[in-house]
Amino acid sequence: MLEDLDTINWEGLGGAYGPAGDAAEILRGLASPDKGVAGEALDEFLSSIWHQGTVYPVTAVAVPFIVDLAAGRAVHHRDALCFALGAFGDPNMSDGSALPAVREALRAHSDSLLPLLEDPEVAVREAATYAVAHTGGGDKAASALVARREVEDDPQVQAGIVLSLCAVEPAVALPVAEAALRDPFPVPLAAAHVLLDAGRAVPGEALEHLAAAITREAEWNGAWTESFRRFDGVIERLDAVAARTVVTKMGTGSAESRVRQAENLALRSRASRSAARDSVGHLRELLADDDTGVVAAAVAAAADAGHAASSLAPELAHLALGDVSDHRGPANMAIVVLARLGDDRVIPALTAAWERGQSPDALRLLGDNVPSFDPDALTVIRDRLATVLDASASERTEWATPAGWPDGPAPLIAVLRGWGPAAAPALDVLVDALPVAPYAVPMALAAIGPAARDAEAALRAAADGAGLPALRAAHALHQLCEDPAPLVAVAAGLLDSGHRLTDWDLNLVAEAGPDAASLVPRLRTHLTGHAAETYPDRELQVASARIVWRAVGDIDAVASTLDAVLRAGERPAARAAELSVELPPELLGPFVPVLRGLAERTEPFQGAARVPAARVLWHAGTATAGLVPLLLEEIAGPWGSIDAADLLTEMGETDAVPGLRALWEQDARIVTSGSWDSLVWEDDNLRRRIRDAITTLLS
Repeated sequence: MLEDLDTINWEGLGGAYGPAGDAAEILRGLASPDKGVAGEALDEFLSSIWHQGTVYPVTAVAVPFIVDLAAGRAVHHRDALCFALGAFGDPNMSDGSALPAVREALRAHSDSLLPLLEDPEVAVREAATYAVAHTGGGDKAASALVARREVEDDPQVQAGIVLSLCAVEPAVALPVAEAALRDPFPVPLAAAHVLLDAGRAVPGEALEHLAAAITREAEWNGAWTESFRRFDGVIERLDAVAARTVVTKMGTGSAESRVRQAENLALRSRASRSAARDSVGHLRELLADDDTGVVAAAVAAAADAGHAASSLAPELAHLALGDVSDHRGPANMAIVVLARLGDDRVIPALTAAWERGQSPDALRLLGDNVPSFDPDALTVIRDRLATVLDASASERTEWATPAGWPDGPAPLIAVLRGWGPAAAPALDVLVDALPVAPYAVPMALAAIGPAARDAEAALRAAADGAGLPALRAAHALHQLCEDPAPLVAVAAGLLDSGHRLTDWDLNLVAEAGPDAASLVPRLRTHLTGHAAETYPDRELQVASARIVWRAVGDIDAVASTLDAVLRAGERPAARAAELSVELPPELLGPFVPVLRGLAERTEPFQGAARVPAARVLWHAGTATAGLVPLLLEEIAGPWGSIDAADLLTEMGETDAVPGLRALWEQDARIVTSGSWDSLVWEDDNLRRRIRDAITTLLS
């Protein structure tokens, strides 16, 4: 078939790096009798035709040539080509806008792969089972797999056949999988995957044989395991009882088996609230293990148990006193859990690390998980901040950025900010920190409140400086001293100089209200009546509109731009809706249709503005009953909207209670999207907020 390569306009097809004019040469290289040349061509294929799991228009056109190459007995790397063909159709391995065309090409040539199930090379046969599974072969493929299972003598290929049958014909695969649980390694592992994928339990009488296979799991290599590497192994997916049984049968002397048990508990805790509670007893045993690897895995599992890990705090506090140099080690991870729990024992753990000259990575979490205030804790944080400030000039320069620096003063300042007025005794050190933490210190001083007015002179000096640090200092002056003049003056200077401002910065200026009227002419350039091209620029438009509205109350100046940003949707539309709620209800009529459209959007990752839009609709007089279903949907969505729960509470909508109660009582986690390390904790927080909403609505 390669003779047809020159009939195709490869230059007109898109690849990883633009026009795929080199595709024909790559495909010819794959057919080279020289193994080195073929290997280089394979590298180029993986770079430009199938790049890091992404398929392109050129990939779809290349499929029949790759099938032809895989079927050619004289071609090198045929197992890799079979793997690529299977991966094109494996949703866990490939993506890209050309995926539908690629899969259609696979279906059209799926029959050509079936003879490869009888190839003399074991590696090709095993990879062929993976390819057949993901190319849409249907009944013909199922029949070929069943027939091959009767004569296949290689266990690796047998494992692939069981998995392939599961993908092609699940009804046939399940009985085969149950029977295969006692076959030679690695077939029981494949059979267990099939059963677990189907939601079936592994029979208890097969667990001993499965345990023997799991001890050798690392020896299983091939096309299927390339895909599995992105997911959990068998033991991690078993139910808690089965996993414990398997670990016992693997032998308590195996540290690896106990690590796997901890990983199993973590996986189940991430999916199930009750599993997190049930895991605590097992984790307590593992935390006392003699093997440091087991202990590290157990602490990591405790982190995935969320607030259920609070009963493990004594054990974690002991571990937290250890060496924190390994950021995934037991001590550092124990501090992470204590910090997320808000457990006061985090302070002694941090102190112990600092005394050894170490700075735990978990320190960065304290700003969002501020420990309880007590005078001794204040002394520790104040003294540590003073020590940190005694650093080299180069380190101090790195700190003076909006993000701060993990090893710098920002996390400590965040704790003082969280303590508010109680942190007043640390005022002198905060003032010393102002030059090197010009973004964090003003917020902390403002949080302390009137007791921080002794810092006024330092803030005024900072507000006379340049750039965004001056704006932050001026904003703190406005909050502490009710003096908007520096804030308006700094903002005017930044706008006149063309300094790039974010919406966050302009929203600080909006707090000046009518005192910011002099800025209105400068901001009208953003109020174009058209949505800007990028998200940040649209958000800047909304922030400008907020200043103008609060300063002069001119609806005509902001209405067309607000409407345009709302119609453009996504995150900036959420910001526009948040501003719209500030408008009097009688002015909201023209915005209601677009707001209703935003509130009703249900596509994945397209609903950022749903809750803010619902709030405005309620403010505009929309009946609350019509908003309840969409707010419950947002709470139940993968991001688990706390804002939706709060809005239902504000609305006083008691009809929402049954839906809220069902969400509070369900065992499955609601929050499944976001930062992997925080999902369980965010779900726990959401559940508490749902409970609070129910309590308030029924009171």
